[in-house]
Amino acid sequence: MRNVFEFTMTHFNREVTLEKVATIANMTKNAFCKYFKKRTNKTYFQFLSELRIEHASKLLLSETNYSISEIAFESGFKNISNFNRQFKTIKNCSPSKYKDYM
Repeated sequence: MRNVFEFTMTHFNREVTLEKVATIANMTKNAFCKYFKKRTNKTYFQFLSELRIEHASKLLLSETNYSISEIAFESGFKNISNFNRQFKTIKNCSPSKYKDYM
């Protein structure tokens, strides 16, 4: 599991596939999904989304002049609508409101 976490922490802002992560864990995709869920009580992609949103939150609060779409892409999201949906699910507000309130 350490290899999976290390890989995820260093590659979260790139494309991450279940095949790649399962290979790192030396498991089949199905076995890895079950194992990860049992150990963490969340799916691997829930974990990955939370990691990406935390990174985006830090960027939103930083003094950078990045737009929200630039932050979304920098955090590993491929499209802005998915980023907004995931952000709202995890943080209970939109990225723009988060930036304004904090």
